[in-house]
Amino acid sequence: MLTIRKETDYALQMLKVLSKSKDKVLSLNEIAKKTRVSFLFLQKIARKLRIAKIIKAHQGVAGGYQLAIDPKKLSLTKIVESMEGKCCVLKCLNDSKKNSCCEFAKTCELKNKMSKLNKQIVTILDKVKLTDI
Repeated sequence: MLTIRKETDYALQMLKVLSKSKDKVLSLNEIAKKTRVSFLFLQKIARKLRIAKIIKAHQGVAGGYQLAIDPKKLSLTKIVESMEGKCCVLKCLNDSKKNSCCEFAKTCELKNKMSKLNKQIVTILDKVKLTDI
């Protein structure tokens, strides 16, 4: 079964809170209260989202986080990949060294079929925006 990890689920919750706050900067404490997600876990999530340039961090007493991308343009693919890495239904589809994932890689028919499925899944995820969730 394809499953979104808990960390990605919490990232989505954090992003929804930020999207509802418009241009207001929210602290992690405020986000933690609204999402009921641990402050320490949110720190880890915020770091990944900041590196992916999905959110912006503001320093200082009035600091916190806000969205860096319009929620109408922020795709589920970008969010998932920022948290979990490239979307792949098979590990070998993400392997940078072709034919190195297993002994059957050169003759694998499943890899080609699953590659098509993978592209369809990513296309669907690209169409889903933060505002749709």
